[in-house]
Amino acid sequence: MPRHAFKFPVEVITVVKQHVTNAIRSVAPERYKQEPHYTAALVCALEGAAYQGKCGAVIFQSTVFDDRGRNSAESRFGADHAITATISDGTTTIRKAILVQAKLGLISELSRYEMDKLNTQIEKMRKLVAAPKILQIREYAGARDLAMISGNNVFNNRPFKAMSLADYFTAQVTTTLDGCTRPEMVNFVQDSSLNRVEVSAKLFLR
Repeated sequence: MPRHAFKFPVEVITVVKQHVTNAIRSVAPERYKQEPHYTAALVCALEGAAYQGKCGAVIFQSTVFDDRGRNSAESRFGADHAITATISDGTTTIRKAILVQAKLGLISELSRYEMDKLNTQIEKMRKLVAAPKILQIREYAGARDLAMISGNNVFNNRPFKAMSLADYFTAQVTTTLDGCTRPEMVNFVQDSSLNRVEVSAKLFLR
């Protein structure tokens, strides 16, 4: 499938970023101390129309991941949620799947045990997609800051950059630059046994 990079108008980018920011702010850290509970609450908070207007629409839908037991989706595939992006300019539609593992705390400060565990999870995700992601949940002053990190860079012990979740959605997801386009993988992550955030973005170009 050919590569596409849809460019959204500035007003769409601004509204989508604000939607993601509002979702993060709405999930109080003191109510969700543990990472799995926090992540589930966050993806639910992201659900809804991030943008809907004359330029088109950006709609988020979410489900919660199966993470309990030896045969859970997370134990088998390494991811604790997936992001499906359906992007359309009114003529062409692109669907992409992104596998994500969330971690509470700075990745650079994980213990050796936690880093080994993370690398095992990344390795499992790499068997399914070329570019797995890590959602870094950094805690500070009673708040949490969310950023996406390249799982490949972490796995290969290369320098990595943390991109804010709002910037990641607008720069990498809604532009269709990130994610796996293989239909079988996109369909696979729709299974309710996997956590996912489904992003449907439709842009009507003039």
